[in-house]
This record gives sequence, structure tokens and C-alpha cells, in this order.
Amino acid sequence: MKTKAAVLRELGNDFEIAEMDLDPPKTGEVLMRWVAVGLCHSDEHLQTGGIPVRYPIVGGHEGAGIVEEVGSARSSRSAATAGSAPAA
Repeated sequence: MKTKAAVLRELGNDFEIAEMDLDPPKTGEVLMRWVAVGLCHSDEHLQTGGIPVRYPIVGGHEGAGIVEEVGSARSSRSAATAGSAPAA
């Protein structure tokens, strides 16, 4: 499936909105349909080098959305919590 993400390709660049391929949820993961998400001060550190990471990386790890699908080993949708965005 396709999705859009705020991608930082290298240190010092601006985030860009890019279309990406997204795998179905794996064991213990959930698929969220994000309703709202933003870039925060932590994401700014990705741009400036304050947090060392591998590039490219997807920003925007805080948001609100609807659980669309659960991977195996999830007992319910209500137990779902979202973590940090994965590297691109």
C-alpha cells in the first residue's frame, strides 16, 4: 500500500513529503490511519544533528489516528499504541 510521510534525506535538509510503500503490520504491530500528526522539537534535532540517526528517516512520531488493522499477537485494537516512525 502507498502512504505519505515527512522524510528527511540528509543532515541539514528540510523535511519533504514523499510517497512511500508501506508493508502490512507484522507481529505485534498495528496499521494506523493518521488523522493528525506533527513534527516536534525532537524532529528538529534530526535536521541539526542533535540526535544522531541514519538517513533517510521519517519524522513525526506523535499523532492521533484510527487503528485500521492489527498484526498477529495483538489481542485487541484497544491495546494498540504507536511508537516512533521507522527509518525510510
